[in-house]
Amino acid sequence: MNTIENITRQTQHKSIAVLPFVNLSSDPDNEYFSDGITEEIINALTTVQGLKVIARTSSFTFKNKNIDIRTIGSQLGVSTVLEGSVRKVKNRVRITAQLINTTDGSHFWSKNFDREMEDIFSLQDEISLLISDQIRENFGHFDIPSHPHNYPTRKIDAYDLFLKGSYHLKRKGYDDVKKSISFFRDAINVDPNYAEAFSMLGEAYIHAAGFGMMSTKEAHELARESAENAIALDAENAYAHKVLAFVKLFYDWDWEAAYDAYNKAIAYGLPEQNEFISYYYIFVEEDYERAIQVARKVTETDPLHVISHWQLGLTYYFARRFKEAIAAFSAALDIDPNFSEAIRYRGLVKGYLGKYQEALSDIHRALELSSGQGLANLDLLVVKILMGKKKEVVAVMEKSEYVDSSDPAILYSLLDMPDEAIFWLKKACQERSVMMVSLKNFWVWDNLRDDPRFKEMYDKMNFPPSVENQCKTDPVTIGQITTTNASLLNESEIRYYLQQLEQLVHEEKIYTDSLLSLRQVADRIGLHPNRLSWLLNDQLHKNFNEYINAFRLETFKVKALDPQNKHITILGLAYESGFNSKTSFNSYFKKMEGITPTAWVKKQEK
Repeated sequence: MNTIENITRQTQHKSIAVLPFVNLSSDPDNEYFSDGITEEIINALTTVQGLKVIARTSSFTFKNKNIDIRTIGSQLGVSTVLEGSVRKVKNRVRITAQLINTTDGSHFWSKNFDREMEDIFSLQDEISLLISDQIRENFGHFDIPSHPHNYPTRKIDAYDLFLKGSYHLKRKGYDDVKKSISFFRDAINVDPNYAEAFSMLGEAYIHAAGFGMMSTKEAHELARESAENAIALDAENAYAHKVLAFVKLFYDWDWEAAYDAYNKAIAYGLPEQNEFISYYYIFVEEDYERAIQVARKVTETDPLHVISHWQLGLTYYFARRFKEAIAAFSAALDIDPNFSEAIRYRGLVKGYLGKYQEALSDIHRALELSSGQGLANLDLLVVKILMGKKKEVVAVMEKSEYVDSSDPAILYSLLDMPDEAIFWLKKACQERSVMMVSLKNFWVWDNLRDDPRFKEMYDKMNFPPSVENQCKTDPVTIGQITTTNASLLNESEIRYYLQQLEQLVHEEKIYTDSLLSLRQVADRIGLHPNRLSWLLNDQLHKNFNEYINAFRLETFKVKALDPQNKHITILGLAYESGFNSKTSFNSYFKKMEGITPTAWVKKQEK
């Protein structure tokens, strides 16, 4: 097995999907609360470097569906699944959670939590820490950060409104975006110091611009104000820096400031693979390979989200890799056959490949799904231009009205009508159309590139030099694991702590404690849990449970062969040896011995 395959295998083991927690409250409208708790736990787990965490959108695909955990694990490519429930009654909340091994469907950890609502944030941290510990103890080393208990708000009413706003924003419908803005504003009215509410309000404004609820200028200025308010309250609010990055890129055209805001967002916890950086690599750096790499990574952590595959299709489209774009858009449509954006883009790409009838079929289907609204109308005209029907297109354009002036500019450029194209492009510039960022490399502008008027506008955009489509070389990463083997301990420390560990095991027989955890052992020998985890995995080539269960297994064998224990059941002996469940005992025994415990005992009696 080569290095890349080995890292891929390790990543699959150290991976989790958090399924939507079931709302057990008497009020079905509390769905927003159980969804919000689920998302907060996902967000906390994503801060654990080396742990592959499936994104919310793919996990929520299985909401309200009775599907075998092993099937879910296979579809998402994860070793573990967290499922649970939430019951909210007035000011109290009860959360149950259990971790399940997707290989065999066995539960290897479960816990109930009863808290006052005021403790909800520390509870979320506690749950994510316990989950991370359990995955590390069972599947291998990764560092777990210490979660500081920074409460986003002290006012539970504000948090409740925030969760409602987040619930609607994630749905991304027209009415949902309007509701989300209202809820975020209400949350801020309850707590004017609520940084997260300001940052999410900023994102909601950007979505509002996309739906045409407000002008590009109004939406982006409001988004900027919201993000800056969030940063003033919390300088390390990753979401706010992400919102600013979008404003700087698509509205200010300040490339350096956009990238700086993005880097701050990453430093403060935003996942490195995201849509902003793929847009930046495409439009600003013209680094198509890098953009494609990012988009591919997103499909790994969000494999069942239609937008992930659509986004990958866009990167192929702008890179003019049309056949691969069709495959990505088709993958999106396998998930949602009625996703009109993927259908219209697939039709557009087919048009550029000269497959005109297939292109028209897709675009007409997209128009049918969108009731004749949206950019599929623009795509239809592009395909007709490619088919040579220029007079027909011009006739339609002369009767049309446009929300974004870049739309007719694109069409007139493709028609090779530079005067009309420049007229509309200047208007688009004045309107600060988001498509102005595409001037550098989008081929639809190729007919204008030698025009002095285009060059004047282009120069004012002050684009940085391209990277000539060369992907910048980074350390090879698979998921979130980097191929580095940095030692966390020197040689003398390794010898010392291994000796301390051996003493605990052989002299105190700590493995007989069925509730023993890596953190407890680390505390006993005076070593940070992250370092003990590294020591076991790097030096002994075992995760914590493999190491401890090996001693439990040998202890069981001795007990099982002792005539004085004839009156004790096999499971009773397993419990005395330190195993804490029938499933974990039987699974580990069969894995190590190749037969069941009962068959092994009978074999020894012969």
